Amino acid sequence: MKIGFIGTGTISEAVITGMMKAGLKIDEIIVSARSRKTSADLAARYSCVSICEDNQDIINQSDLLFLAVLPQIAEEVITPLTFRADQEVCSLIATIPVEKITAWGGEVARITRAVPLPPVAELNGITVLSGPSERVEMIFNALGGAIVTKSLREFDAYTVPGSSMGLYFGIQELIADWIKDQGGDRQEARRFIASLFAALSRTAEQSEDSFSVLRSEHSTPGGLNEQMFRVFCGSGGKDALNDAMNAVADRITKARS
Repeated sequence: MKIGFIGTGTISEAVITGMMKAGLKIDEIIVSARSRKTSADLAARYSCVSICEDNQDIINQSDLLFLAVLPQIAEEVITPLTFRADQEVCSLIATIPVEKITAWGGEVARITRAVPLPPVAELNGITVLSGPSERVEMIFNALGGAIVTKSLREFDAYTVPGSSMGLYFGIQELIADWIKDQGGDRQEARRFIASLFAALSRTAEQSEDSFSVLRSEHSTPGGLNEQMFRVFCGSGGKDALNDAMNAVADRITKARS
């Protein structure tokens, strides 16, 4: 199988790294020159990766084509290209529906969307898919797992929390800054918070209990953990989180129009 990538940024690098780590049977991976540093690094690390300067050549050579350009330039990049009618395409482009992609590049045998996140490089993290594809599902199952959504609405619902990585680290940053303001060392605060959040994530991943049950199990009645969550919600924290998620959801919906 020959796989092509148009757009060689952070996510493409993570997916390709995961493919190599998982030992998938791939004859060749053809990547676009942009970004040059990332494509050069990948070609240097893996003998099956080659760089192609012409995006149409990537299309012509690929059995499976990943589109991973920024949404702001997607139309500009794709419109001059022509997909093959017998080709399978997987779009990693956030907010852009498949109808727009095929309108720009032409009809294909199968087109899916996926939202891989950076941890797939370490074979960790679930990738959400829209549209059935045994080949794409096989790849992302090998990279940490896949969820195939049954509707566009469900796919969009998973896409929203996928945009919470900055929020996740931002919350840790705020807590670490608070420790520093109380006289703590910034680096030690960072180490402590990162370890705490990592341990809690492992607990959630290894448990089948709901988040509500886990919260209760980690919150003694009348204790500090219970107080922290109660004050957070009472001070508008829950509303702020819902507002942020709704704003991202609205942006995704508007991008389809």
